[in-house]
Amino acid sequence: MKKKVIFALILNIVFCAGCGSSILKVFSKGFTELNAEQSVEMLKNEKDILVIDVSSEKEVVKKPAHITGSIWIPEDQLPARINEIAVYKDKKVICVCPCGKRSRRVSGVLAKNGFKHVYNISAGVPGLVKVPGAPIDYTQRKIDR
Repeated sequence: MKKKVIFALILNIVFCAGCGSSILKVFSKGFTELNAEQSVEMLKNEKDILVIDVSSEKEVVKKPAHITGSIWIPEDQLPARINEIAVYKDKKVICVCPCGKRSRRVSGVLAKNGFKHVYNISAGVPGLVKVPGAPIDYTQRKIDR
């Protein structure tokens, strides 16, 4: 009897893990996840890409490294500033933050708002820094208050 219960629990865990991954695929539909190497390749080889850094102000002050040429729109400011980037709805848009979670949320928001070619850098800026030739700028961003 114990073996059957344990087996049922294991099947349940495996089944739920499978459900979780399919839920993630549905959630991420509309944008593409990039690892650090893929991100650097795209940044080096593609033209006319918008890179949005969605880091918080605290993160920008603490760790100034960012992708060269990126614009800074903190996640909480996106709804008020989405019209600023509307001209990129048919172009490639890459979202990045320190760990990839916040940029994943923003990528989903952009996709739901009609942006057709949205990418999330899942490794975040710290992952990019490790890739040789990554276009990283270490100067402090200007913070408007």
